[in-house]
Amino acid sequence: MRFIASHVEDVDIESGKTLCRKGESGGDFFVILEGKAEVDTGTTKKTLGPGDFFGEIALIDDGPRTATVRSVTAMRSLVLSHDQFRDVLRQNADITVKVLRAVTERLRDATALPSG
Repeated sequence: MRFIASHVEDVDIESGKTLCRKGESGGDFFVILEGKAEVDTGTTKKTLGPGDFFGEIALIDDGPRTATVRSVTAMRSLVLSHDQFRDVLRQNADITVKVLRAVTERLRDATALPSG
């Protein structure tokens, strides 16, 4: 978090703001410092809070957003552009591993395992 914070400014976000919309092209990566956001994939909903992050999937594969995320309270977040996000991943292996773990957890949550 300190490494990311040294590369960006933090942003105040009002309650009820849509931060990304499922199906739209990726834009920014968010790290929540204060407040809560709701992630809606269309099949599941999850609440994120301080220390959680979102937006990485669309930035990694340059594909569309996989969920709609909306602030449910006022939030303070670090927001990284696509280029800043890639720079952080290149420069800090610990953050890269943490992001990869989150991506795989989200993939597993979204994919039914075959029975048998």
